[in-house]
Amino acid sequence: MPQIPLQEFWYLLPEGFLLVAGMVLLIGSSVGKGVSSRSATMFSLAAVAATAVLVLWVASDGPGRPILAGMFVLDNYAVYWKILLLGATALTAVLSCRFVEESGYRAGEFFSLLLTATTGMLLMAGGFNLLSIWISLELMALSSYILAGYFKFETRSNEAALKYFVLGALSSGILLYGMSLLYGATGELGLVEIATALPEAAKTAPTLIAIGWLMMAIGLFFKVSAVPFHVWTPDVYVGSPTPVTAFLAVGSKAASFAVLVRIFYQAIPALAQDWQIITAAVAAVTMIWGNLAALTQNNVKRMLAYSSIGHAGYILMGVLAMSDDGLWAILFYTAAYALITLGTFGTVILLERKEYAGETYEDYAGLARRAPYLAAMMLLFMLALTGIPPTGGFFGKVYLFAAAVEAGWTWVAVVGVLTSALSLYYYFGIVVQMYFKESDETTPVPLQEPVLAAAIGFCALVTLLLGILPGPLVDLAMSSLLPLP
Repeated sequence: MPQIPLQEFWYLLPEGFLLVAGMVLLIGSSVGKGVSSRSATMFSLAAVAATAVLVLWVASDGPGRPILAGMFVLDNYAVYWKILLLGATALTAVLSCRFVEESGYRAGEFFSLLLTATTGMLLMAGGFNLLSIWISLELMALSSYILAGYFKFETRSNEAALKYFVLGALSSGILLYGMSLLYGATGELGLVEIATALPEAAKTAPTLIAIGWLMMAIGLFFKVSAVPFHVWTPDVYVGSPTPVTAFLAVGSKAASFAVLVRIFYQAIPALAQDWQIITAAVAAVTMIWGNLAALTQNNVKRMLAYSSIGHAGYILMGVLAMSDDGLWAILFYTAAYALITLGTFGTVILLERKEYAGETYEDYAGLARRAPYLAAMMLLFMLALTGIPPTGGFFGKVYLFAAAVEAGWTWVAVVGVLTSALSLYYYFGIVVQMYFKESDETTPVPLQEPVLAAAIGFCALVTLLLGILPGPLVDLAMSSLLPLP
């Protein structure tokens, strides 16, 4: 057992701080009447901001190499994902404030689970060993299961949590079994050590390695909602509280892609010819099925769930490329997608009140006259999700398609272009309702939550800026690449 210098634990200070903040919030919520939703939101935002500062501080003083006997790594790739995940959590906290306040449930427990899930995501981003990655993933998953069912008196929420837990536990078991097979073949758990031992092990245990990496891929494809492992996504997205749906669509997906890319690129690059074929097929089917299924939906949250599945296919094109261009395209697109998705769900949340539900397409009829600001925001986000300029979604897709073509996967890029064109139909179904359909209801929709409205505006502004000046984020993504074999 290697000796771990005590000072190396300092490099996990951000994750430790955020976890402690979550526990403090949990304890506070159990005393008396607990903490109010406003207080819990402010505390969570302060904790996330402090954690972001600690991440940058530790990174500036960190080694940029594996730490804690190779269990974690402190590199630019990990730092990029951590800042992205913390930003997504902060926006989710803002989206959740009024929603939780009106629900009547204890706010402290909700935000405590949010911080705990984020802690797992941060550890996933820096995981450099199969064991540490799996434990971190389970910390995120267990907190997410409870968040999905947080509205315990709502049947849909209970159903979402149960489905998510059962299928999530199954996928985690498959992932863990695949990891154990790879360990049995190579005798290693560290990603770099596995990559070093893999060529020799492939000569003595090729079947064991093939089954092992395939089971790992299945577990990871489940986490990113790739077809055919996507079956949990629509029901969980619809049944979960809407802020939780936004968090799952952005945070869980981003953290899972961070792990998937690191394992594929740093642990099993020697098997690239095999996993690229599987990934190409999965990416194509995911884009096709996600967009086709979204066409048939009338519930906006379910449509966005299938849309999220389709976008997982687009990101998998970057994984497939296995190049610097593909990698920084993933980093750019995930950041743009996070802002667009959080802004979209924020708009849905503002409309989710008794007199204006915001869940079906018909609920958006005449919105341009009843709430011009929300209609304009939703229009921009629909343009961005489709990939129309001048939005960050446009450049994100262009970069991914270009990386796939450059790597020789032109047919997958063609599927991506065609399915993007198809998505225009269901995204603009909402636009048609907002601007060209009349509503029986003429009462203006009040913007009773100015902070939430401002958060939506922030997402829209950055989405536009990424479509006009993508350079700064591209440069940041290029400085956060993993070393390729």
